[in-house]
Amino acid sequence: MALKVLLVESELMGPDSVKPNLVERGDEVIVAHDPLQAPSMAMVEWPDLIVLNACAGSLNLDEVCQALDETQLELPRLIVYRERHDRALDGAHLPVPFSTSQLSQRIKKAIGNQKNRFLRAGDATLDAVKRQVQRSGRTAHLTPKEFKLLRLLMQRAGEVLNRGTIMKEVWETDYLGDTRTLDVHIRWVREKLEDNPSRPQYIITVRGVGYRFSSE
Repeated sequence: MALKVLLVESELMGPDSVKPNLVERGDEVIVAHDPLQAPSMAMVEWPDLIVLNACAGSLNLDEVCQALDETQLELPRLIVYRERHDRALDGAHLPVPFSTSQLSQRIKKAIGNQKNRFLRAGDATLDAVKRQVQRSGRTAHLTPKEFKLLRLLMQRAGEVLNRGTIMKEVWETDYLGDTRTLDVHIRWVREKLEDNPSRPQYIITVRGVGYRFSSE
């Protein structure tokens, strides 16, 4: 499974870079060459995994890990190292040299139960662990029903969902006598996602039918 990976390595594409291995796996790789920028980049990108490469350039693992802890994102990490380090024992780690298959195995271990944590559609990202949504670096928390509603729309991005389908999936009812609750929740989600909720670009109303999530 291809992932969005934040790779922290201060050396610019040197012989110890992990980027070629990640690209070979098909991952989307974002590189932080300045380790101190990793926390802020993580806050903006919400990667599926953070890879800390202690072999490429200078990297103070304790300092970077502490800074990442302070983001409270609780993102999975994989530490690539040449010499044993206390931090390398804290979670998933990978000594060099390694093969791409070994890297994939360690990544699978690092991800663990967060395998399906993030749902991405266009530039919107939904976090199933924290129950929040982010777009362009702006984060908003969602109520349980708002989360279920947005997850349904994003999972079926581009598809027109009729009101009956949405009511059944989110509210677990076939009742369609009064769907104002749906409209109210759509408005609340738009207020947390859209730049201008009155002129939505993501959650589109399809008159007489229902709603569609546009990821374009």
